[in-house]
Amino acid sequence: MANRTHGTGSITQRSEGTWSLRYYAPGEDGKFRQVRETVKGSRAKAEKELRARLSNLDQGAYVDKKKLAVRPFLDRFMAEYACNKALKTQQGYLQLINAYLGPIAKLPVQKLTAKQIQEIYNSLKERGKSPTALALHRVLHRALKWGVEKDILVKNVSDATNPPAPVKREMRVWDKQSRTKFFQAIQDHKYSDLLRFSMQTGLRRGEVCGLKWEYVDFIQHQIHIYKKIIRISGRGLVESEPKTERSMRTITMTASLEELLRKVQGTQIGQRDELEGAWVNSGYVFSQPDGTAIDPDLITKAFKKMVKEVGMPHLTPHGLRHQYATAAREAGVDMGIISKNMGHASVAITEDIYAHVTSNVMEEAVLKIERQLFGE
Repeated sequence: MANRTHGTGSITQRSEGTWSLRYYAPGEDGKFRQVRETVKGSRAKAEKELRARLSNLDQGAYVDKKKLAVRPFLDRFMAEYACNKALKTQQGYLQLINAYLGPIAKLPVQKLTAKQIQEIYNSLKERGKSPTALALHRVLHRALKWGVEKDILVKNVSDATNPPAPVKREMRVWDKQSRTKFFQAIQDHKYSDLLRFSMQTGLRRGEVCGLKWEYVDFIQHQIHIYKKIIRISGRGLVESEPKTERSMRTITMTASLEELLRKVQGTQIGQRDELEGAWVNSGYVFSQPDGTAIDPDLITKAFKKMVKEVGMPHLTPHGLRHQYATAAREAGVDMGIISKNMGHASVAITEDIYAHVTSNVMEEAVLKIERQLFGE
């Protein structure tokens, strides 16, 4: 009997796009009993789910979903769903789960309540961590939604919670005088060229650190953004693909950008000749004096220190990206082009971030139209 039931299963179609899985799993007394699950989607999806259940049974990793605790449930969510996300996104999910979901980790996920989740959100808000509470809600809501899709949960209880509302942060930029003062003051710093390049292109810091010479086309005057560098806990610096499909893009190399890159290239050649065998040919455009990759986090720390020493208003390296977009919009560049150059997932995102700049541009456009109409 055990040979017939253990490790076997079947699939029956209940209706269009709905399948019933049947397999045998151990109960509390250790005896195998038939388990039924419903899977929505294609037959191939149902077959994949059945194989996963049988594999867990073979490996002794099967857990009755009625006993499944929150933490093991989230571990499964990370292994089966989040594994398809970018490495940095996976790390962000895991950091939030590890840091803030301890109070509910051992609770049966099927008995989890909105009240229990809300208490965690409220605790974070009371400590002035509303943005963290919102980020945690997004992860937990996605995980519980996945649980419903997998027929582990009947409903997503986080739908009944009240997470903090998104707060639109003030976008800080420097005026022209401040920018000139800053870059004059840091012109001899080893990251000066990197920071100037960041502002002139609007690239993310990881994209700047991940740019390689093979992606720089001096003949066609183009710069191709194909990779980025990120730091992953336990793995160090990792080369990864950009944030979204639109993040893989090509930007035009202006004469000033070419001059800057030629200067960087010359500096690298000098460093290579000086270090000889100790030089690391990493291929990165911006590298440490020994040729190795630059950690984006080091750029943030160095930039923060430079801003303080020069006596500038607070700004982050990401603020240089905002400088680029703001300048482009104020110059009348089409929002679609700005969005493409910055690698945003959609033009709508760009418009939302730079709405205040757009209103200024529109006001100037109206004045220009009036002058054209009335000659004033």
